[in-house]
Amino acid sequence: MMISFLFVAITTTSGVVSEGNDVVYDGEGDPVKPNVPYYISFMTSDYNMWICRMQYGSTDPNSCPQQPLMVTHPNLAAPTPVMFVLANKSDVVRESAKLKIKFVGPRQCGKSGFWKVVQRNSSEGEVFLNGSKSMSHNDSTFAIHKTNEYYKFTFGDGDYPTTISMTNDYPIYRLLSKRLSGEMEIYFYKNLTTSEG
Repeated sequence: MMISFLFVAITTTSGVVSEGNDVVYDGEGDPVKPNVPYYISFMTSDYNMWICRMQYGSTDPNSCPQQPLMVTHPNLAAPTPVMFVLANKSDVVRESAKLKIKFVGPRQCGKSGFWKVVQRNSSEGEVFLNGSKSMSHNDSTFAIHKTNEYYKFTFGDGDYPTTISMTNDYPIYRLLSKRLSGEMEIYFYKNLTTSEG
């Protein structure tokens, strides 16, 4: 009797924490929380690749931003923290949960700071910064998924969400939403000193 009770308890518990519901962790091993600033690093053989915001085609980090960018040289632009806004009430961010991504403290540039995918065609779009904080706007809704070691952003619902990847515009890479693209593996840091040290 006791053994069957334990078996039921274990199977019930394991069913609750199913694939896609695991907590997302930052580089310090802490759960990623909504509405808390995080820096995003691109996990690659090239170091110092960080998400930033700056005017496309400009090297001035104080210019009005149009897009979130990945920069290979910190001298071009300082990393800019983002926050995750959840559709549901939760104190942690979980894999596959619908969320909004926004830059901390958007400037007065006529842009909301929320990420938004503008479709170029049926298989590819580009990420801009005029998204909506409303969860009913699907063009501004993303999710975080686990890769082998790190994480990736996806966009869209259904069985085939698009992966957020990069252009080849060295040294400033724009972010794309693309089907059947390579995974852009990322990690989250609350402090730059921890990630660089």
